[in-house]
Amino acid sequence: MPISRRKLDLPAELEREVFEMAAKVDIGTALRLALVARRVQTWIEPIIYARVVVARPPDADDAHWQRSLGAVFAARRRAKAKTANAGKPRVLRFIRTVPLRPASFFARHVKVLHVGNLTEPELITVLSTCTGISELGWWSCNPTAALVPALNLTSLRRLSVDQTYDFNLPGMNNHWTTITHLDITAPAVRTLSHQHELPPLARFPALTHLSFMCDFYSPLDAWGSILKACPRLKILLHLSTYMHQCVELLSNQERSDPRIVVMPPPVSSRTASWVHDVWPVAEEIVRERGVITAAEKKAASIVDVLDV
Repeated sequence: MPISRRKLDLPAELEREVFEMAAKVDIGTALRLALVARRVQTWIEPIIYARVVVARPPDADDAHWQRSLGAVFAARRRAKAKTANAGKPRVLRFIRTVPLRPASFFARHVKVLHVGNLTEPELITVLSTCTGISELGWWSCNPTAALVPALNLTSLRRLSVDQTYDFNLPGMNNHWTTITHLDITAPAVRTLSHQHELPPLARFPALTHLSFMCDFYSPLDAWGSILKACPRLKILLHLSTYMHQCVELLSNQERSDPRIVVMPPPVSSRTASWVHDVWPVAEEIVRERGVITAAEKKAASIVDVLDV
């Protein structure tokens, strides 16, 4: 029998490893593999649901959601469907899926969750279902007192929010003690007012990474209060296209804190925070600064010895 027609039998453990490796490479491949067989579905679904985005597009036309021809046609199809189903609230796909799985499935497997433009009932459903997440992205959602219990996520390590997230919501004081990474996307302003834009940093005792994405200008001296308030902070990242900030940082390296990093945003899009993680880049910059500083100190000590 030709080799190409022989049946290939793999041990179950190896077969599972092959399928999982293929699924982790591409989400489209993972979705197709989940249809191969029931046993394969049980292997692949935890990978598919490890990162979940539950969001509605804005009600008004927004150029950010219309960047490709495919998006334009999709918007037209949604508009036709909306007209045909006027008065019938559309249930989001993920929320429709929740009752089809055991209660513990999403709590166990969803690790990264991004929510956008959701109503209070939708947020309660999603947050109370995905209780084991370590990362939460919050975009254009209205926080209310009813959401406070659902936002008590004991495994949360990273929080990415825009200006709609209310850090002063009553009952939230103890919800951020585990967070190490905080990303804030602020509206475009001329200068940064730390008192206005920043949450009470004392409520983030574990914070090591803090970033802003906003086209504001802030003198280097203004960051001192943040660094003092966060003794464990390793990186203070400012994502901005305001080039004067970058020029000042480069021209004042001797008095600027090496933990301050200024970078342009990865892409000019509201979804940048969802799909681009710039922390590894910022960490490498800080690490290289440390290497350079150590080398300069070593060179200076050698010169001192030679002078003696």
